[in-house]
Amino acid sequence: MTKRHQLHLERVIYEEAQELARRRNWSVGFTLSVMWSRFKDAREHEEAEAAFVLIQREEEHKGKGDSIFTEW
Repeated sequence: MTKRHQLHLERVIYEEAQELARRRNWSVGFTLSVMWSRFKDAREHEEAEAAFVLIQREEEHKGKGDSIFTEW
């Protein structure tokens, strides 16, 4: 997978996580962890890897209020 494809996949998953979190009144971090688990169970390896990266970034940026996408 190219870096560009990885970044696009991360962006799509993160936007979906934000929408789900808003609708269910969950944190984005929790929503990403649920998504990661579901991707893993479905053997969707690229998506699971992207979700895991996003979980780590979300934790690193918790409380800072800035975007986790510093490369965009």
